[in-house]
Amino acid sequence: MRSTRTLPHALVRAATVFALSAGVALPAVVAAPAAYAETVNQTITLDDGRLTLVGLPGNALWVKVSVVASTAPDAAVLGSTDELTSTGSYSWTTDAPVKLADGTAFGDYPLRVDYRLPGGLVQQWTGGTFGYKLHTGVSTVAFDRKTTDYDHRDVVLSGKATTWNPATGARTPAAEGTAVKVTLNLLDAYDSPRTKTATASTAADGTFTLPVTPDAKISGGTAEVQATAEVDPDNGRPLPAVGVDKLTYRITSDAAKYRVNAGTDVQITGRVERLTDDGWKGFAGAPVVTTGTAPQSYDRVLKDLIGSGTSAEDGGFAYPVRVQYSTTGAYSGLRPSVYYGNGNERPTDVAPLSVPQQFTFGTTAQSLDQFGQLMVRGQLAGNRSCVDKPDWVALQVSLDGGRSWGQMKSMPVSMDCYYDFRVWGYDNALYRIYHPETDRYVTKTSTPVRLSRIPTRIVNVTISPSRPRTGGSMTVKGLVQQKVNGVWKAMPGARLTLYYKPKGDPSWYWAKKDIPTNSTGNFSFSTTNYGDGTWALGWQEKSGYFYSESRTIYVDAL
Repeated sequence: MRSTRTLPHALVRAATVFALSAGVALPAVVAAPAAYAETVNQTITLDDGRLTLVGLPGNALWVKVSVVASTAPDAAVLGSTDELTSTGSYSWTTDAPVKLADGTAFGDYPLRVDYRLPGGLVQQWTGGTFGYKLHTGVSTVAFDRKTTDYDHRDVVLSGKATTWNPATGARTPAAEGTAVKVTLNLLDAYDSPRTKTATASTAADGTFTLPVTPDAKISGGTAEVQATAEVDPDNGRPLPAVGVDKLTYRITSDAAKYRVNAGTDVQITGRVERLTDDGWKGFAGAPVVTTGTAPQSYDRVLKDLIGSGTSAEDGGFAYPVRVQYSTTGAYSGLRPSVYYGNGNERPTDVAPLSVPQQFTFGTTAQSLDQFGQLMVRGQLAGNRSCVDKPDWVALQVSLDGGRSWGQMKSMPVSMDCYYDFRVWGYDNALYRIYHPETDRYVTKTSTPVRLSRIPTRIVNVTISPSRPRTGGSMTVKGLVQQKVNGVWKAMPGARLTLYYKPKGDPSWYWAKKDIPTNSTGNFSFSTTNYGDGTWALGWQEKSGYFYSESRTIYVDAL
C-alpha cells in the first residue's frame, strides 16, 4: 500500500502552524475516530512558569495551548504557544514560560488546547488552569556543621528564598517575612525515623536562618515556602544530611546490698567516665539510668526503668532504685542517646541484685504409716523451674500445737521444684514445710497438717505347756493395750497374727491369722506346735494405730 503521507512530520507541523498563524480557516473542533480518543486529562504549572499537559500521546503532530480570560466561548486569549516538546509517552511541556499579555493580573486562568493526532483532524480540549502567579521557593540551603556531638548539639540552617515574576521573567529575593517551613528527617538513638518541623521567616534580602537542636541524626528533609493567595510555592529544596560523632564512655556500679525485698528501695552507686584527648576523665552531668533487665540491641524504647540520676563533677552518681523482680541484677548506663548508642551498643554495668519473689506451695501429700514413717512431698510455686538458682526446704515439726517448731530434715528441691521427705514421725504432731529466703523466693511456710496414730503393745504373752510335743497342741495367751492420753489401756477388737521361725531357719512364717482380743484386750487360743523354734505375735494393721510386736518365745519341743 502506498503511503498517503506527502510531507515529513516536521514540514507538516510547520505548515499547520503557518496556516493557523496566517488565519486560514480550519474546523474548530472535529470529532476524531475512536482509535484516537486520547486527550488531555491533567495540567501542571511548573515552578518556572512552563506548562505541562498530561494525557496527550507523544506522537501528536501538533499541540497548541492557549490561556484565556474566562470559560466563556468568546473569552479573550491572554497568551498562547505551540512550542511544546513531548516529555514522555503521554505528556507535553512548553519550551518556555507561558507569556501573558502585559497588565494581566496574577491568578489562575482557564486553558484551551488544540491538537492533532496521526490520522486525525484538529481537536480541541478545554479545562484545567494555568497558574499565573509569583513563584517563590528556596534556592539555597546549608547547615553550618556537617556533624553534631554530645558537647555541640546545635546546628544552624541558613538559606535564601527567591521569587520569580512571570510578568517580567526576573528572579528577585523573596519578600521580607516570607514563611519557610523546614521539615527535618531524623533518626533517633534506636535508628527509628521521625520528623521535626519548624518555620523560619526571610529577611529583607530573602535570607533566613533557623537554629536547630535535633538530638538525632539529620538524614535529610526539605525547606519549602508556604503558599499564599498570590504566591505559588516551588517544590521544597532538599536538605543536606548532618551526621553524629559518638563519644566513648565506661561505667561501674554497685548496689548497697545484694538481696532486696520486692517494692523496696536500694541505693545504687557508681562512676561514669568519658574518653577524651587526655585519656579517661570523670563524666560530669551525664544522665545515668538503671533498668531491672539487660538492654537489648533490638529494643526501641528504654525498658524496665527502676531509677535514674545525674553524675556529679567527678562522674560519681548515687540514687535509689525500686525493684520488683530481678534474675541477674540492676543494669546501669547512660540514657539512650544518638551520641553514644542504644541497646547493647550502650555500655552498661550490672550490680548483682536478687529480689526474692512470692510463691505458693503446690498440692502437698503427707502420710504417717503404721510403722511410724512420715512422708511429705510437694512442689514450690506450681510448675516453675528451679534450675538456675538452688532452693532449699525444711520439714518442721511441732509437738505443742504450733507454739514452737523444730527442724526434722532439710533438702534441696529438684530442677522442677519438687521435694520429697521420708523420716520417722511422732505419735501426734503438726508438720509443715519451711522455705527460707533465697535468691529466688521469699521466706514462707506451708499450712500445718496434723498427723497422728495411737501406739499399741502386745504384753504378758505365755505359751503352755512350756515343752509341747511336736505336732501336739499348745495354748497362747496375752494382752493387747493402746496408749490413750499417755496411759496404757486395754485394746478390745484388735487382730493379731502368730508367727513361727523354725530352728536353724532365718525366715518367719505365719501360723495363724485374725486372732481377736476380747473386751478387756486379752486373747487366748490354741495352735499346733511345729517343732523346735521361735514364736511371736504381730499387730494386724488397723487405721489410726501403730504396729507392734510381742516378745519372742523359744519353744524346745519334745
